[in-house]
Amino acid sequence: MPVDPIVLGDPRGLLKRGPAELEDVSQWTKRDSDVLAHFLQVHSQIRGSRWYVAGKAFTKQGGQTLDSSMPLFEEFVFAAVYFRQLFMKKKDFLLQDAADRYCGHVACDIRKHWIKNEVKSFNGLLDSPTFPFPIKNYTLRQLFDAFMYGAALMHKIPEDGDTSLKRFLDIYDNYPRARLPYAINTSLMVLLNHVGNIAIIIQQDYAHWQNAHSLPLPDVRWHDRLFDVPTKK
Repeated sequence: MPVDPIVLGDPRGLLKRGPAELEDVSQWTKRDSDVLAHFLQVHSQIRGSRWYVAGKAFTKQGGQTLDSSMPLFEEFVFAAVYFRQLFMKKKDFLLQDAADRYCGHVACDIRKHWIKNEVKSFNGLLDSPTFPFPIKNYTLRQLFDAFMYGAALMHKIPEDGDTSLKRFLDIYDNYPRARLPYAINTSLMVLLNHVGNIAIIIQQDYAHWQNAHSLPLPDVRWHDRLFDVPTKK
């Protein structure tokens, strides 16, 4: 029976081969379980959000915007909080952390190479101009930070002269309004493809390792049930 080839950027070949083995169960820690489970949760929260299903399009004619369909402010902020965890270098860097932990335990060099290539593609997209057209040649990371910090969506309003504030004012005051949210949201959707590729491979193998080796369970409070209130039936 022919086997699907393993192609960088396409998880189907790896998934059809089934889960890989764990290299050394004695080296696994509860922190590994916590980080991998939370990474899978973050991906699930973004993928299941209203931001994900919201329209991301606009129509122009003769230099005028006729109509547009973009995520609402609250929908963007919800997703942005999770995206921030994935690539904020100094404190979170969740995607890199999860990938490193997975690659440190999986007994398959092919999977290690495949995951590392996805991480490289993820970081390359972050540090490149937005898709499908650039916003003054700012990278996606710079634009994201401009909104999160320059627009004071995260933390208090910055001091005059702050780099993120200057970038935000530059793009918000001087760039065609419809193109700005379109470029950011569309680029984040492309970025999410790499997150999803990594998540689906980790999820398959991590679930197998849990069942086969009774690894420490993650001590994670699941966000989709965080505010559920038990009621007596």
